[in-house]
Amino acid sequence: MSGTPITVAVTGAAGYVGSRVIRALCDDERVDRVLGFDVVAPAFRSDRFVFDTIDVRDNRLAKRLAGVDALVHLAFVMDPIEDQARMRDINVNGSQNVFKCASEAGVGKIVYTSSATVYGAHPDNEIPLTERSPLRANLDFSYAAHKLEVEYIAEDFRSGNSEICLTVFRPAIVFGAGVDNAWSRFIEAPLLLAVKDHAPPFQFVHEEEVSAAIVFAVFNDLDGVFNLTPRGWLENDEAAGLLGRGRTELSERIAFPLMDRLWARGLADAPAGMLHYVMHPWVMSGAKLAEAGFVCRRSNADTFKEALEHLQPYVRLGGARIRRTTLSRGAKTVAGVALAAGVLGAVRRRGSPG
Repeated sequence: MSGTPITVAVTGAAGYVGSRVIRALCDDERVDRVLGFDVVAPAFRSDRFVFDTIDVRDNRLAKRLAGVDALVHLAFVMDPIEDQARMRDINVNGSQNVFKCASEAGVGKIVYTSSATVYGAHPDNEIPLTERSPLRANLDFSYAAHKLEVEYIAEDFRSGNSEICLTVFRPAIVFGAGVDNAWSRFIEAPLLLAVKDHAPPFQFVHEEEVSAAIVFAVFNDLDGVFNLTPRGWLENDEAAGLLGRGRTELSERIAFPLMDRLWARGLADAPAGMLHYVMHPWVMSGAKLAEAGFVCRRSNADTFKEALEHLQPYVRLGGARIRRTTLSRGAKTVAGVALAAGVLGAVRRRGSPG
């Protein structure tokens, strides 16, 4: 881009990553204005920031994007919700509308954050996965399924809009001191579930690294798909050691119906499809992005440790987040009852495990 200060728009302005991106852009002298779009107003205020309440599915977004140089698309329902049709409408149809409106408005650059989950978690995955690896998202995990659909939309959009620079990032699990998502709540659960005989490695990219990568893409022409992850990964045993908690191991036969039962009762933050991602590897190489000029400085272990400092003092029961020191015994009791009920129900439906 030229040396003239630019206008950048951000969808999902009030979100976990969106709020950090907006703050970073407003602190950058290369930016004239930042336009934020969301259905909820962010708390952030700046003379350079203008917020507008609008749904990403609204066709009037095209008029709002007039004069915008670069668009960062972050609006997405991250955590699975019971209304799957609404979740898909926002995520998939909303993203399609954002791309269409950006094209109509003459936006020259789009930065979109997809997810490493689009590769799927499978026992025969390459280690590490590269941008050329096949996309095999586990479709019973709605978040991954929607991210995969949007990747296909982005690919079609690219072929018909070659004049627009389109960056697609595939971040690893985003963690840090501010994390609050399905993965962090999995860790905050009173019982840490694991599937027997499965111990894949994990990758964690820091929330600030994601924000920095997005800003880097705004000012550099990264046309294409890029994995966003630190070098290497965290072995399962190392992650377990850092957690410092015992895991409740269940057979795959029991774990999946149990997770769905807890999900239906509001005691889990994701349906059983998420279990694939704690059973099989889906770690990536970040070499392509490094060659383009951006390298994650924080390691997987450092990012995981920072998140744990924020997460470990708490236990999550449904929608409630409680300090372990004040309700440790009660939390474990309730979780044990829920776990027992789920296991009994699973066994009754499937017959006694042999």
